[in-house]
Amino acid sequence: MRVGVKTLGCKVNQAESDLLLSAFREAGLEVVDFEEIADCYVINSCAVTGEAERKTRQYVRRALRRNPEALVLLIGCCAKAWQRRGYRLSEERVVLLASDQKEQEICRFFAEHWGIALSLPPFPLPSRSRAWVKVEDGCDHFCSFCLVPYLREGVKSRSPEDILREVQYLEAQGVREVVLCGTNLGYFGRDLQSVTLIDLLELLVQNTRDVRFRLSSLEPYLFSRDFLRRFFALGTRICPHLHLPLQSGSDRILAKMSRGYSSKEYEVLVTTARALCPHVAITTDVIVGFPGEEEEDFEATVRFCQTMGFSRMHVFAFSPRSGTAAFEWEKREGIPKPEKERRVRRLIEVGRELSRRYHQSFVGKRLEVLVESCENGVGVGHSENYIVVRVENPQGTWIGKILPVLVEGADDTGAWGRVVAE
Repeated sequence: MRVGVKTLGCKVNQAESDLLLSAFREAGLEVVDFEEIADCYVINSCAVTGEAERKTRQYVRRALRRNPEALVLLIGCCAKAWQRRGYRLSEERVVLLASDQKEQEICRFFAEHWGIALSLPPFPLPSRSRAWVKVEDGCDHFCSFCLVPYLREGVKSRSPEDILREVQYLEAQGVREVVLCGTNLGYFGRDLQSVTLIDLLELLVQNTRDVRFRLSSLEPYLFSRDFLRRFFALGTRICPHLHLPLQSGSDRILAKMSRGYSSKEYEVLVTTARALCPHVAITTDVIVGFPGEEEEDFEATVRFCQTMGFSRMHVFAFSPRSGTAAFEWEKREGIPKPEKERRVRRLIEVGRELSRRYHQSFVGKRLEVLVESCENGVGVGHSENYIVVRVENPQGTWIGKILPVLVEGADDTGAWGRVVAE
């Protein structure tokens, strides 16, 4: 039996898909590229934006065109959103599996429909030199624009001991970088007794040898100066990179979004991080065109982003999600689409210039680059501070290794250089 898997959205989805792929392979199923003909297609979907839902529908149609006899199993947030809305699918070969326990639901479906016994391994088999480890699921911080708390309800943390076993297993398999991820990563441990995310990081660093650790994303309202102090004290095994979603630089809009912090509080966190680690990369997400966003709000966001000097910005036009407060506001005070698009274009250009400046600040300096791929004699990977770095690698023998690279040039997309002696 041939199975194709497509993963959309967050790193949590990627970690969950990795576990399913391991189960398929261990059961003797042939895992094929999603673009190939398969008997079953699994789409691990995202519903954070309207664009994410559009892509989900697109991949469903693509799978059905490729093999009209195949079954398409839709899991993830889009499946839950559609079930929540009572959305009925006209195509009987598409099956919504909307349980919170998506991996177990897939196993049950395969057993009942095909008589195939899938067994979820304790940990996914690594297929790359970077691995995503899910440590937490769920969010109950109801930002006014976000569906996620309705779709991934309640905070559920894995035990630190179980996470440590997975990380030690991955390290033994040759993984060099572990990215800790969660629906709302900073909530890790809230449902456990006296353990926090920084406690987990200290445990992992103390009980592993060479693997380096990266955090996928941290909400600004969930961590403190003490977290930053302990985080950077862990040394070079911790990637100096913090993804802190801003969403807006206007305090009026931040309050309307129910984000739980002001621009000043956000700035204090960034300033503290840079005082402790001057070369830290601060990446972010920004939403423009939020209902009621005036030009002065947008300009405040532009100025704030320039002041923060982000190393990378993901800029999105506001996308109304049915069931949220902002969905109703959009009807009354929505920003016209052409204006949203203008603001997106402008802020993307600001982001590119900030990325260029950050990348070029490392010309003549050394970065530790995890080489992840090689094509046409050029190795490509990420540095510890999440810069995409290209380096000549004629034989492709450096894939999966962390190498010292002297940066010789840079632009807004990344940097390039050559490997130097330790």
